[in-house]
Amino acid sequence: MFFRGKKKESGKGEMAADFAVEATEATQEETAEKPRFGKEKSKLKGKSKKKKRIIIGTIVVLLIAAVVIVPKALGSGPVMPTVNTGTVSVMDVEEVVSIKGTISGSVSADVASSSNYEITSILVKEGDVVAKDQLLATLDAKDLEREAQKAAKTLADSKFAYDSSKSLYEQGALSEKEYLSAKHAYESDQISLRAFDVDDKANIRSPIAGTVTRVNVNLGQYANDTESNEPMFVIEDLENLKMDVKISEYDISKIKVGQKVTITAEMLGDTSVSGVVSQISPTGEKKDTTTTEMVIPVKIDVIKGDSGLIAGVTAKAKIEIQKKSAVLAIPIDSILEDPASGDSYVFKLDGTVLKKVIVTLGVEGDFNTELVSGELKDGDQVVLSPTFDLADGMEVLSLTQ
Repeated sequence: MFFRGKKKESGKGEMAADFAVEATEATQEETAEKPRFGKEKSKLKGKSKKKKRIIIGTIVVLLIAAVVIVPKALGSGPVMPTVNTGTVSVMDVEEVVSIKGTISGSVSADVASSSNYEITSILVKEGDVVAKDQLLATLDAKDLEREAQKAAKTLADSKFAYDSSKSLYEQGALSEKEYLSAKHAYESDQISLRAFDVDDKANIRSPIAGTVTRVNVNLGQYANDTESNEPMFVIEDLENLKMDVKISEYDISKIKVGQKVTITAEMLGDTSVSGVVSQISPTGEKKDTTTTEMVIPVKIDVIKGDSGLIAGVTAKAKIEIQKKSAVLAIPIDSILEDPASGDSYVFKLDGTVLKKVIVTLGVEGDFNTELVSGELKDGDQVVLSPTFDLADGMEVLSLTQ
């Protein structure tokens, strides 16, 4: 009995021991696996850092290649400056002064009334062609007529008094002072009656022949009660047009009476009309309140022909200063001026080498300038927008060729 029981206990102990051993082995296995995962993470991080080092190294190598290998491929030494070039050509060169202005009638008149009477009739409309002294409107001048009648009666009385005074004075029956007083009153009344010119004040007439371009009045209103104090009528000579422009003080020395003008406007499309400078103001005026620059008013007579050009539109005038035909010319933006000597020069491109060429210039157009002298010929290439760091004999790379 004892032996069996002991054996049973021994069996239980062996089982417990077995469980303990298994648990210990499991724990050791788990413990052994944890550092394995940690090592794998470390390996991954190491690989990521290694990739970054490879990428950065590659970029550095490429940069070194760009700095070292590329210049060597283009030639030994530092990178050559790059330039754009233009061509020396035979062409027509024209110097002009361009300015904008408004087309208007060559002669215009603002018609107003000195008397503010009610308008009883308007006899014209905008667009009507009128002759000089043609009746445009009439005013209600009944009050004026009454005043004129009073003035006429006053004049008649003063004339009678004057005639009587003169007779008595000549007879020695009236003093010189009394005579002169009567004479003065008579002369003053004459002037007063003339001021009551009913026909002139009641009938509004055109002072010039032309076209009615504005009617700023309506029946029933008073002659001077126009909006913004505009004149009653505007009459313009539209058969002969003009263009009023204002030339800068910096260009006015180039402008002369008789110079040819080319005029363009939106309403003309691709066509143009001719003109001529007809008048230059003897005085200047401020351009605007924001600058000290002065401008000088200039009048241009427009030869409109059958172009259909009308008054009131904005146009652009090109005043021809001088013109040369079939001359050797260089681009304006190829020219430099030596600050020390004042000489003008350009850089001619001879293959890949720059050659400094001193030039004498003539007529200056919008984009090209006449070449009067300089070692250049038709077809030569010159550097555009040159800088002062370019030099004679320098080797460059042309982006144009």
